[in-house]
Amino acid sequence: MAEDPGPVKESAGKGRRRVLRPRHAGESDAARGKQGRFPQGMTGLALVYLVPILFLLTSVPTGFVLESPGPSFDLQAELQVEGTETYPTGGEFLLTSVSVREPNLIYHLFSLARGDYRLLEARRFLGEELDPESQDRVDAVLTLLSQATADVLALRESSREVEVRELGALVLGVVEGTPAHGRIEPGEVIVSMDGVSVEGAADLSERIAEVPEGQEVDVGVRKIDWKALGDALERGESIDLSRLLEGETREERLVPVLDRERGRMVIGVYTRDYFTYRSPIHVTWEMESVRGPSAGLMMTLSLLNALLPEDLTRGRKVAGTGEVFLDGSVGPIGGLPMKIRAAELRGAEIFFYPEDNREDLAGVETGMKLIPVSSVEEAVRALRREGE
Repeated sequence: MAEDPGPVKESAGKGRRRVLRPRHAGESDAARGKQGRFPQGMTGLALVYLVPILFLLTSVPTGFVLESPGPSFDLQAELQVEGTETYPTGGEFLLTSVSVREPNLIYHLFSLARGDYRLLEARRFLGEELDPESQDRVDAVLTLLSQATADVLALRESSREVEVRELGALVLGVVEGTPAHGRIEPGEVIVSMDGVSVEGAADLSERIAEVPEGQEVDVGVRKIDWKALGDALERGESIDLSRLLEGETREERLVPVLDRERGRMVIGVYTRDYFTYRSPIHVTWEMESVRGPSAGLMMTLSLLNALLPEDLTRGRKVAGTGEVFLDGSVGPIGGLPMKIRAAELRGAEIFFYPEDNREDLAGVETGMKLIPVSSVEEAVRALRREGE
């Protein structure tokens, strides 16, 4: 049996009715008015607890960085070439990237339930010595070097005129407890050793490896003018990396130590070539939102495709990632699963990745053809082979 709702009275609106609760014996109008209200004093108490909780959820750092698929776009649309003939293309060379940010606790918890997000400890991501600002600075220089390397490789491969001038070895990181720790900083450039100019990262490594155990070496170091770099980037100017080296050369006397795992003498720095180049051909990349070296392979292929009469894409969407070096080799990168996902979202058919990143494919599923490469030449051969 349904409960009796009590007396019913017509409301002011036509055809509408409302139910009136019957008054209980002894109940005053004041008592009825208070029912359903939040108890006085409880609102203030709730705010006392709620405000700090909201602050914790939205403002307090978690000590992690959040990786997710980043933007992916056709590099040929971002490329301008002056001083030589270029050729059209029927396909796309897609840059893939990873979006990285410092999450609050809400995003941190949300990411645990999403397969296309990944959390990394900030210390592991930035390294022992780098804070976010320093990382941004190093990435800015790496981006310029990556673009310059892609230019040189594509110009060489297409038989265009280009001349490289080595300036030294850019320090990317310093290993704790090694001779260079506390003496040389990430973002500085090693320009000489024992008074002789350093011709890139490989030259520095080979010369240190030949130093007898216990012998001192004088390492010449120069700083980068970060303000000049920032101003030039903000104005969108072409940057000559040789002009960014500021001040006099600082000498650091170090004693290399034996790295038993590698079986060679080291000072404890991670480096890459720091150089500039000259060519009658002027190349401009419009990629303000992309930082780091991992776009190198796709930039090289994109520029090369513009300089060759043949269309390497054969009308396909080609994506990939990989750092490139002046000898044409392709080095490992981070965030490979996220970049594969970004390429999928753009409908890519082929994806190139560095041979040294094979282990990062564990658990990755995709309908794209994944092709590992260790050099730019291998990638070009694969494009021609797949297009037959």
